[in-house]
Amino acid sequence: MSSASYWRDLPVYKTLLLEKLEQVKSVCDCMILDYMHFEQTNSFSYRILLPRNKENNLLAKKLGLSLQLEFTSQLRKRKLKTKMKEIRYIHDTKHFGWIITNCE
Repeated sequence: MSSASYWRDLPVYKTLLLEKLEQVKSVCDCMILDYMHFEQTNSFSYRILLPRNKENNLLAKKLGLSLQLEFTSQLRKRKLKTKMKEIRYIHDTKHFGWIITNCE
């Protein structure tokens, strides 16, 4: 089994598609609520799918950085401590995959 198929098939709590910068806030809000819900059990896990194309993947980079900044900022604002692990991989021909999980 290749590592891409391993990550693609890894069970996570929720998978979200992030295609526009305007979606970053709502995706982050969803992640924060779930993180607070699962904080005690350390079972938080998300897969974020970002757009991938042959010509330019700048949008995926912007989306990923924006989400990462928003998520860490919201965690700090709420004084939530984390030990996150993230894995980035090629999910399929149209998407990059990004798995974010609490690894405590």
